Amino acid sequence: MLPMYEHIHFFYLALSIIFEVIANILIKLSNGFEKKLYALSAMACVFGAFTALSFAIEGIRLSVAYAIWGGIGLASTALLGISLFKECLRPTGWIGIAFLILGVGLIRVA
Repeated sequence: MLPMYEHIHFFYLALSIIFEVIANILIKLSNGFEKKLYALSAMACVFGAFTALSFAIEGIRLSVAYAIWGGIGLASTALLGISLFKECLRPTGWIGIAFLILGVGLIRVA
C-alpha cells in the first residue's frame, strides 16, 4: 500500500530541487570559486537544498525523495547547461536524460 503523502512534503522536495539546480549554475558561474559572491551563493543554495530535503523526507520515503531529487536535479542542470552555457549533449546523453525521467516516474509509483 502506498503511503499518503502530504502536499507540503512535495513542496519541500521541489524547493530542494530548485536550490540544488541554482547551486549548480552558481558553481559554474563562480569560475572555479574565483568569483566569491557566486561561490558563497552556491554554498547557501546547497545548504537550502539539504535543509528543504530534510523536511521533505519527514513525509516521503528517503529512497523516493532522493531518487526524485537526484534525477530531476541532474536532468534540469543538464538542460540548463545546454540553454545557458551552450553546452552540447550527445544523443546518448539525451537517452540518459530520458531514462532518468522514466526512472524517477517508476520510483515514484514504487
